[in-house]
Amino acid sequence: MSSLSPAAAREGRRSLPPWARLLLVFNLIYILSYVDRQLLSLVVGPVKASLNLSDVQIGFLQGFGFSMVLAASALLTARRVDTGNRVRLIGLAVIAWCVMTIMCGLAQSFTMLLLARTGLAVAEAVVPMAVLSILSDVAPRSTLPRAAALFMTSPYLGSGLALLFGGALLALMAPYEGVVLPVIGVFEPWRGLFIIIGLPGILLGLLVLFLMKEPARPKGGAIAASQVSVWPFLRKNALFLFTMMSFYAFLNSLAMSIYAWTPAYMIRVHGMDAASVGFSVGPMIALSGVSGCILGTYMMSCKTPERALSHVVRQSMRLTVFATIPLLLMPIAPTPWLAVLLFAIGLFLNAAVMSSTLTPIQLFAPPELRGRATAICSLYTSAMGGMGPLAVGALADFVFPTPTGIGYAMAVSFGAALLIAWIVGPISVRWTSRMDDMRIAAAAERVSDEPRKPVRLQLG
Repeated sequence: MSSLSPAAAREGRRSLPPWARLLLVFNLIYILSYVDRQLLSLVVGPVKASLNLSDVQIGFLQGFGFSMVLAASALLTARRVDTGNRVRLIGLAVIAWCVMTIMCGLAQSFTMLLLARTGLAVAEAVVPMAVLSILSDVAPRSTLPRAAALFMTSPYLGSGLALLFGGALLALMAPYEGVVLPVIGVFEPWRGLFIIIGLPGILLGLLVLFLMKEPARPKGGAIAASQVSVWPFLRKNALFLFTMMSFYAFLNSLAMSIYAWTPAYMIRVHGMDAASVGFSVGPMIALSGVSGCILGTYMMSCKTPERALSHVVRQSMRLTVFATIPLLLMPIAPTPWLAVLLFAIGLFLNAAVMSSTLTPIQLFAPPELRGRATAICSLYTSAMGGMGPLAVGALADFVFPTPTGIGYAMAVSFGAALLIAWIVGPISVRWTSRMDDMRIAAAAERVSDEPRKPVRLQLG
């Protein structure tokens, strides 16, 4: 896990390439991130009862509030990603968010839980930016979409493991409910879940800090990043970036709603308990999500690097078309097993798209601006994405207030997000095709302008 050297590169050719070995470590870190992030979705009922919360407040904690803090924090730390030690940032972030996960278990009010979730979001924000920045430096351009898609299997593994092991841990701790403990007070299983899951990650963060080294950046990259402003680049490409990121923003809102509300939907509408949801939905998230990301690695990889940008967006639109029907039908399925089946199909296809959400920015932005450009675009996609869980909660509280109304709230929210994606997706495909054409034309013009070396003839 040290800086790449010629010896390391030769060793990589004999086994795994250097970017793949780094990717294994980063995947473990991001899996932990999503385990800590998604625990709340499994214990919505107990947390609501214990802290006297509404569905709107739960939706805010899981969606808009969390994602906005995540995006704002990414924006504030983006320059540090472009210029500083990215590995050190990742290690410190792991320790910080694990401490905040433990604080979630100690919360006694909505405000305390909001502050803990805020700290969790602030710490987690740096990881995808820093990881993708490192992968962009160590992986070939034609391989970057595949590397990014493999990295994006982590949210699905993390979310699945959170439900699978979270449900089992809740069942194990259930007999101890009501026991008075120091600091915690009256023990509730949901509190113990946050504390038990948060503790091991602190050790992982320490290992990253002391054992990993920063991979080498391109020559002069950090200096260029400190001297170049990102705003002229964003202004010049504002319409293109807005169109493309709108497409991914509403798909992100769909994904965040699936994560946040599917466990509660299975409990309220189909009468399952938390342990049953963990054993059925948890593995399905992991299997469908990871297999979807693997599909994404195949579909998003492009044999012609100069066409990689438009290829990624075009394939994302195709997958969205196929995902529409199962995602619209899942929240209104009459039986739990049909709901799980439709959920698995829809998540499989959505995961293939979401595996490459940030790849277009990595392909389009100059190396010295990648971190800041990604953070600023993520601010928009996160804001719109976070509206998904919040919209479901608001619809469940004010439009469909019965316990089973959560299914209709999800169906309406899913439909609205998919409709907008269908509108802006084809537009973004045309824009990216035009950008690739311009890049190819500019490259050809540079080649034609290069002075040719004189040819020396040798006789005899």
